[in-house]
Amino acid sequence: MPDPTDLLRQGGIVMIPILLLSCLLYERCLQLLVYLFRAQRWLRRHGAARFSSRLELQTQQTEVEQVFTVQREWIAILIAAAPLLGLLGTVMGMVQTFESLSAHHGGGSVEGLARGISMALVTTEAGLAVAIPAVLMIYYAERQLQKGLQAFARLDARLLGAPAQ
Repeated sequence: MPDPTDLLRQGGIVMIPILLLSCLLYERCLQLLVYLFRAQRWLRRHGAARFSSRLELQTQQTEVEQVFTVQREWIAILIAAAPLLGLLGTVMGMVQTFESLSAHHGGGSVEGLARGISMALVTTEAGLAVAIPAVLMIYYAERQLQKGLQAFARLDARLLGAPAQ
């Protein structure tokens, strides 16, 4: 496995925003998953006893869905940005490669070519490596949301069948 500082050096300046984006993206993903797990645990512990009316239950369900939707939108933006930053690094690497070729009257240096191609490949890989696991995480979070919504539906059915107080 390559040294992270080598990856930063090989990928050039674009690796810095990719790294920052990955920190923000995974912080948001983990924050969303923790929120969903806590909501599910809270529902399991308190169940129908916590809610005195269907309106209160529906309000809580709406809040969970809204939090998920807002976080999902931000996460989707960050997921889309990661490969785009990788593509920017690819373009920069190819420009560097062509500049190396033209600087030596068409001959180019092997070192200059290798640096440009390395930048192109490393940034592409980094952008995809950041985005792909995040896509899997958001699908997992959507599954957890669906489980939570099913729990809300079961509680709602219980409240609907409960005698009026």
